[in-house]
Amino acid sequence: MSRITKTIRLSGSSPDSLEDAVQVVIARAAITIADITHWTLVRAGGKVDNSGAPTDFEVTLDITFIVKESVDHG
Repeated sequence: MSRITKTIRLSGSSPDSLEDAVQVVIARAAITIADITHWTLVRAGGKVDNSGAPTDFEVTLDITFIVKESVDHG
């Protein structure tokens, strides 16, 4: 049987790092989405304070997961 996947785009942020922002997005997605198989970084950015230091790290990810087979509710 063939496997079908679906990809959705999600965004999130962290005050700590880009890596943490990625982990935050994936962990939050995993609460409601089963069988996540892959992620791709689409965009990374953030905010900068008056001294030029990064203060917030923002990411946009494509999250891919397996589409479940249909369920017979007969």
